[in-house]
Amino acid sequence: MCLRYKNRANIFHVWSYFNFLWKRKPFYITMFLNFLQKILSFRVDESMEQAVVNRAKRINFFYLILIMMLAISIVYSCFTGLSSMSLINGISLALALALFFLIPVGRSPNLSSMLALVLIGSVLFSSYLLNTGVSSIMILALYLIFPLGALSINDRHGIYVPIVLGAATVVLNSLPQLETAIHLDLYNGLVFFSIYTLVILFSLHIERTNRELLTRLQNSKNQAENKIVEKDEFISKLSHKLRTSLSNIALINSLVHDERLNSEQKELMDTLKASTNLLIEDVNNIVEIASPGIIGYTRSITSFDLTSVLENSLNILKSGGGTGDEVSISRSDHLNHFIIGDPSLLRSLIVNIIHGINDYRVTDHPMKLHIRSVKETPSQVRLEFEFHVETDESGSLVDYVRSLHNGNSHPGSNLGNAYILLLESESTLSAERVSGGATLRFFQDFIKNPTKVSPSEPDTLLLEKRPEKPGTALKDAKILLVEDNAINQKVVLISLSKAVNHIDVASNGKEALEMFALKKYDLILMDILMPVMDGIMATKKIREIESTSDSHIPIIAVTANALAGDRENCLAGGVDDYIAKPFTTELLIRKMKNLLA
Repeated sequence: MCLRYKNRANIFHVWSYFNFLWKRKPFYITMFLNFLQKILSFRVDESMEQAVVNRAKRINFFYLILIMMLAISIVYSCFTGLSSMSLINGISLALALALFFLIPVGRSPNLSSMLALVLIGSVLFSSYLLNTGVSSIMILALYLIFPLGALSINDRHGIYVPIVLGAATVVLNSLPQLETAIHLDLYNGLVFFSIYTLVILFSLHIERTNRELLTRLQNSKNQAENKIVEKDEFISKLSHKLRTSLSNIALINSLVHDERLNSEQKELMDTLKASTNLLIEDVNNIVEIASPGIIGYTRSITSFDLTSVLENSLNILKSGGGTGDEVSISRSDHLNHFIIGDPSLLRSLIVNIIHGINDYRVTDHPMKLHIRSVKETPSQVRLEFEFHVETDESGSLVDYVRSLHNGNSHPGSNLGNAYILLLESESTLSAERVSGGATLRFFQDFIKNPTKVSPSEPDTLLLEKRPEKPGTALKDAKILLVEDNAINQKVVLISLSKAVNHIDVASNGKEALEMFALKKYDLILMDILMPVMDGIMATKKIREIESTSDSHIPIIAVTANALAGDRENCLAGGVDDYIAKPFTTELLIRKMKNLLA
């Protein structure tokens, strides 16, 4: 008993000593490990899904082992005078290096892995064919390992190469005329090729089991995500209903003038107002755990000026608390014409990404946005939007973006919104650490519109002041209220009755568009969740109509959608301002006056 404990103590001390040596490893070992990591990550996009990244690194590892073995074999053949072996391995080494650099795994992992397997199979077959001083046992051992390695980098399709290799080797083994080849007698050949077949079958069983396991894990993940979505939808709908009712209560409270009440009634009204405010605070606390539901972004294709969209994006950021002043924009795309695409989607991406990056910014340096053309034809252009921020939290920012790619982070932030929108537009959000900060990128494809020339040069400074239009008094303004709930319509009309003389009402977005086409309004109060056509889509349609002229009608989103990201999505959809229910009459009137001034 004492001896057993003593042996355990010795093992523990030995392990502690080796652990100490590893932690204090010389710098050349650290340099070698970093060099090895760079080779494994060669042409690998770390922003891709983790499974794809791991597979690409395994392929690079196979290339590395193959190149090292061929190099060692060439050196061995040179010292032993085996010229034929040296020639074959030299050709194989040149092919391996060419494939490694010319067909990187980051672009074509399937093709790269298959070519690597064919090359390894050819080397093994040539070693079997030319038994020139190499141990037969070593070659046969590599044969048995090959099927497992093939499946690890090319799944079930990779097993075809070991099958073809095994069949060719059986034929070669049955040809005694080739004196240089390894020849197994009947018994040893039967044993070896039986084991080789079992290894292939075992490899296929492992691959099938892994595939079934991944399928079950994916199904479990989808079920968990569906439950989260259902929970979020329930909380979002509950929040919308509660906020709508609380907004009506708050507006009615503001209509009751204190001079009409006696002291007891004033006390009751104060209690009602305080209780309403507490209930509003409780609703806000409840919905903090919910993720934002991205309001339906049906693609809206229209011709627009990129400079105007960038200006609108900065104005949206400014209206949200001054972030727009902390963004520096530069361009090298040299676009002198309008482009055709979805300006609302582009605004939403820019606004959400800048808001998301701002959460990690801890310095006073402005964020930088640079737009460049990365792919251009006479009719199309692909623009890359690069965001750079100087921050000490660059690691956390990059890790969060990677977690979005891996599905490990529940999308509920501005960056999560942008990531989902980019997936829907067949793009992606990448992030990398750079000196002093981090850089985020995404791309979007657009069609050129040579029939419309951009009014401003791409390199000019943004946010130049435009000629101011004469303001409109709120009393004389023509207002369009877009609201589907009859009670909400009545409460808003009563609240604004003394401040505004003319208010028309539309019950949904489609009706609002019809009224917008018939009358000229000075301002629109737009609800978001409505039947037939929601407020975001109606706003985008109005902005599309306005893009053909110089007119612009202010739109205020008046909505109970007040979860994280809803404000940015509404503003990016084309509205000029946003007010969440519940709100006071004074706040609504102040926002209306600011836009009409």
